[in-house]
Amino acid sequence: MSSLDARYFDGTSSRAHAVRVSVVDHELDIDGDGIARRVPLAQLRVSEPLAHAPRIVTLSDGSFCEVADNAAFSQLLANSGHRDSFVVAWQNQWRGVIFAVVGLIVFLFAAYRWALPVAAEAIAQQVPLSWEQKLGREATAFLEKRIFSATELSSARREALIDRFEEIAPRDERDYEIRFRASKIGPNALALPGGVIYVTDTLVELAPDNDAVIGVLAHELGHIEHRHLMRRLFASAAVGAAAAVLVGDVSTVLAALPAILIELDYSRAMEREADNYSIDLLQKNKISTASLATLFERMQKAHEKRSPGQQWPAYLSTHPPTPERIELFRKPAN
Repeated sequence: MSSLDARYFDGTSSRAHAVRVSVVDHELDIDGDGIARRVPLAQLRVSEPLAHAPRIVTLSDGSFCEVADNAAFSQLLANSGHRDSFVVAWQNQWRGVIFAVVGLIVFLFAAYRWALPVAAEAIAQQVPLSWEQKLGREATAFLEKRIFSATELSSARREALIDRFEEIAPRDERDYEIRFRASKIGPNALALPGGVIYVTDTLVELAPDNDAVIGVLAHELGHIEHRHLMRRLFASAAVGAAAAVLVGDVSTVLAALPAILIELDYSRAMEREADNYSIDLLQKNKISTASLATLFERMQKAHEKRSPGQQWPAYLSTHPPTPERIELFRKPAN
């Protein structure tokens, strides 16, 4: 049997008592001036070893001992059969630390890549339509103020497109609204929660006919029907909230929410889902998809002429490759 010097605190005052601690028959023996205690090791809480801090042995009544000689105390505990948890053991081995860090990275990636989208989709499906429409109104106010200006398209062209869209739009609880706007963002379309779809003048002007614009509207309708924006919004908000918890500032997430909503990119899987939705809807209403393929060809040529050698703008780069989409829309027309 061996014993070590320690400092004993009774838990009621800050006064330290000099004692000797030892292990006898799986019990910790504490002996000092006016102090004689023996406690089963199973009832003790032993702090993990740190390089320059004493080990703390806490008793069930709140009293505790400080042992400064970490190495000797660890040996004493080992001789008694006490073992630190595997987490503590790993922390003191560089291989364990590396393994834990790699494991954490893998876990976070898997959660972001697979678990988060599934959870976001489940939550999005439960969101009431009234809440989604309210969010759409807030996003609309932002867009009207910052992004868009009054359309220059003729009322006849706009009314023809709106009337045709209303003929093919699904009959559900949503009230769809098409808004044509001028903008510096080029040929583009954007669907908002609740049923508002924006289409830029330049996209309409670039389209070979109204069927191509209807195809774009059908694609954006697919985003709304599948609630893609809500799913991406919840996923992005969850990532932002997790980051805010780590850095301790949730207010930044709330302040950035409008920008997150507008700048959100769909995944390519969601874009393909919306493309397939548009093809099904057009075919059901006997509308050719060939014009939509032509529109994408024109958009590709216009971009190459305007910015040779540069990547696609954000709206198109987040979609599947343009040649792939052109081929997809050509097939049903053949």
